[in-house]
Amino acid sequence: MSAKRENAQGSLAGLRVLDLTRVWAGPLATRIYGDYGANIIKISDPRVPLINPNGLNSKLNRNKKNIGLRLDKTKGRNIFLELTSVSDIIIENFRPRVMRNLNITYETLARINPHIIMCSMPGFGLEGPYSEYPAFGTTAEALAGIPGLIGYDSSLPISTGVAYGDPVSGLNAVGILLTALRHRNITGTGQFIDIALAASPACNLGEFFAANSSNGYKPTINGNKSEHYSPHGAYKTRGEDQWISISITNGKSWKAFTEIIDNTILNAEDYCVFENRKQDEKLIDAHISDWFASKDAEEVMFQLQNRGISAGVVSNNRQLLSDPHLNERDFFVDMNEPLFGVKRYDGQSIRGNFKNKSDWETAEDVGESSKEILMELLGYTSDDCETLEKEGTVLFR
Repeated sequence: MSAKRENAQGSLAGLRVLDLTRVWAGPLATRIYGDYGANIIKISDPRVPLINPNGLNSKLNRNKKNIGLRLDKTKGRNIFLELTSVSDIIIENFRPRVMRNLNITYETLARINPHIIMCSMPGFGLEGPYSEYPAFGTTAEALAGIPGLIGYDSSLPISTGVAYGDPVSGLNAVGILLTALRHRNITGTGQFIDIALAASPACNLGEFFAANSSNGYKPTINGNKSEHYSPHGAYKTRGEDQWISISITNGKSWKAFTEIIDNTILNAEDYCVFENRKQDEKLIDAHISDWFASKDAEEVMFQLQNRGISAGVVSNNRQLLSDPHLNERDFFVDMNEPLFGVKRYDGQSIRGNFKNKSDWETAEDVGESSKEILMELLGYTSDDCETLEKEGTVLFR
């Protein structure tokens, strides 16, 4: 990364965010803010572990300070209100009743800090017949109808496998909070934002809604196949679970492809026409699969690409970490974690404006920065901290 494209402190330096989020959508949003230099204070329940062996929380909670705080205790709630008075953003993704039961609503917080921006990210929003239902990213994508758009046949809808609703909602939160900050800079006032996890993926399916409302169109579920190109799909290559994807988009690509394969059946003149290839797609796929089965995925990818054929290796996670293009662009970051050693994580997809990767901090466990936050930010004494620890209000690590 060139020095010219990177802000040493990050473009969001000086911004303070109170992070009450869990699982994926909310932590992703605050992690992005932390990567760009914001001061993230993660509020964790001392009774709930944060660090786990799979590294998920480590990825989502880097560049955050952590305070172990019991919000259900009066003193713990008061500490949170004090933090609110010196913060810019509060973000949470509990079920709606949680914040109401704690009496930590936007109306309460705005009286303490009228400039505060609060974002709630419950599964179905704060209002409506589903509002009290819990939800995860898989719930959100199902409600949006995404499983009905993918799969190998119409009889069995398939989940995306990546809980699509979570990352989309997290990115939506990043964008709308920046908008709210700009509004505050102009007007001087904060605001409350309600992001329903289940609504976010639905907003990315506009063309299907429009098509169905216009003429009743329903998409065809056909796995990796295409209505417009053939052959089109993923094919197994040499090795364990190694695959390559190809897309023959025109007659020129098909001719180049058949010259490489040199298969008598596929060289038939009729197959120069897309409609004929589509009609005999299963037969063509069988011959292509036989040819690919003995090939190395990466080697044959370059061979096809050099002839102008759209082809790409279907990388697994480990292969992605060593991808030469992403590494040349300095996409990944290696972090030396106290419990796990050096682990490689995804960095930021938008280059520049985040703080130096050398200054990125690994995920803190519950309570690692409790004393720092209380004493340096709020002016508590050592005796105060000792009392809070004895009472079980704050965890110090």
